[in-house]
Amino acid sequence: MRMGMLIFVFLVISVITLFSSCSLALTQDGMTLLEIKNTLNDSRNFLGNWQATDKTPCKWTGISCHTHDQRVRSINLPNMQLGGTISPSIGKLSRLRRLALHQNSLHGFIPSEITNCTELRALYLRANYLQGGIPANIGNLSFLTILDLSSNLLKGAIPSSLGRLTHLHSLNLSTNFFSGEIPDFGAMSTFGNKSFIGNLDLCGQQINKPCRTSMGFPAVLPHASSDEAAGKFPTRRSSHYIKGVMIGAMSTMGLALLVLIVFLWICLPSKKERAAKQYTEVKKQVHEEASTKLITFHGDMPYPSCEIVEKLESLDEEDVVGSGGFGTVYRMVMNDCGTFAVKRIDRSREGSDQVFERELEVLGSIKHINLVNLRGYCRLPTSKLLIYDYLSMGSLDDFLHEHGQGERLLKWGDRMRIALGSARGLAYLHHDCSPKKIHRDIKSSNILLDENLEPHVSDFGLAKLLVDEDAHVTTVVAGTFGYLAPEYLQSGRATEKTDVYSFGVLLLELVTGKRPTDPSFVKRGLNVVGWMNTLLKDNRLDDVVDKACPDSDVETVEAILEIAARCTDANPDDRPSMNQVLQLLEQEVMSPCPSDFYESHSDYC
Repeated sequence: MRMGMLIFVFLVISVITLFSSCSLALTQDGMTLLEIKNTLNDSRNFLGNWQATDKTPCKWTGISCHTHDQRVRSINLPNMQLGGTISPSIGKLSRLRRLALHQNSLHGFIPSEITNCTELRALYLRANYLQGGIPANIGNLSFLTILDLSSNLLKGAIPSSLGRLTHLHSLNLSTNFFSGEIPDFGAMSTFGNKSFIGNLDLCGQQINKPCRTSMGFPAVLPHASSDEAAGKFPTRRSSHYIKGVMIGAMSTMGLALLVLIVFLWICLPSKKERAAKQYTEVKKQVHEEASTKLITFHGDMPYPSCEIVEKLESLDEEDVVGSGGFGTVYRMVMNDCGTFAVKRIDRSREGSDQVFERELEVLGSIKHINLVNLRGYCRLPTSKLLIYDYLSMGSLDDFLHEHGQGERLLKWGDRMRIALGSARGLAYLHHDCSPKKIHRDIKSSNILLDENLEPHVSDFGLAKLLVDEDAHVTTVVAGTFGYLAPEYLQSGRATEKTDVYSFGVLLLELVTGKRPTDPSFVKRGLNVVGWMNTLLKDNRLDDVVDKACPDSDVETVEAILEIAARCTDANPDDRPSMNQVLQLLEQEVMSPCPSDFYESHSDYC
């Protein structure tokens, strides 16, 4: 009897233990995340709390879950210094809606299994070292809203299946090695040059670069009109038919070759004529080089040098669109209506040569969707000229402060898009360039807008290259009062954190609609940072937001003001890096429902 009781107690304890261990087992999504972790190189141990002993992964670093079923909803691990590869196991996360692994050191291929994540809305893989191509069946991600694969080592053709992504509002494939024709149907027809910039071997209507066509004769095959022609074994009759087709084709090719020889004999110039023409061209080139030096970058200036120089030399006061501390900006319109901005550097002004060389040094070797695109430069006998893409909407300063009543105003979504794009451009300069670069003059008048209000950071004449540790300091104060960090004004020491401070002021300018030194608070001895802090202490949030922007929402405004406060912290060591600022902006502005940012339907998130 006692033995039976002991056996019974033992069985009860075993059942309870088994039940407890089962109830505490990690979810299937959690196990999948551990598989993904195994292919990553987490040198800084950011994923240290990803433990198999947990019941759920929902509190792990970078992980968020759906509330009702605890399935993984998003993976947010940007700027974590992660190496390794993306595991094919990612395809097991069928409820995943956001994958953000940008600005790490990932290599290898984008696994095709990622297209099994059919609920995916946002995919950020930019600024890694990913190779290979885009998965051909990426069109299966029918809810995809944002796709950013920029600044990688990707190559090959762009899959035509991207055209099926009807919800795609943001596409960035820039700064890779893609080649061939860009698909131009469906969603792909809505994206322009900025989505593909930096891929020199791409062609298509989106980038105004026609694709080369074959110069050979097309092969014309007969349509199948019978079982014989449709693919059955040939009979004697079909063999005679094939021979006849071959003889006819060869005769046609022979005749075409004869016509071509006669044409070339008649039309081509003689040896003497070719020599005379070559002499004339060489003489012209020597004359031009003596007076003019025109250099274009990236091979994407689709005009002959003589036409460009002719247009440059004909610029006059009617073409002026702006002026700055070191020269004048003109609008140059080519014969086919292609438009460019030309900055003429005034050589009489002190430091003008350094400004010219610095613009070339910074922009001559890099391209980024949120940096102004330098097409080339020209040295004329009397001036130095820089040639840029023309950005039709002018500067952010014009939009915020110069537009009168009745003109186009910036909505809240536009302002957030400008903040994000500007942060991306600045983060690229700080973290992805070699050598890294400090801009030193971030302000609203140096943020230029295209027709889609996409921002482009401009004016690199004061930029500082960070070649080594000693170069992190500059001893000459430069920039614009109101945007300058206090420690920079006191010591003349410019670092990446002084750019971060200026960007924080820019954020406040976007929220408040006021210049950093607006008269309404300068009289009280404050700048926009002190004015904002005073109002927030008195809980006067409504007085902070620009009255010309009635569509702002309180939650996002508070988040942006918090980011701005961190950027403008008096202690530079307490300010975030630009990569961290960018991560905060993406999380606050575009999460958890990135399609809301693009004014899409909420049920797509």
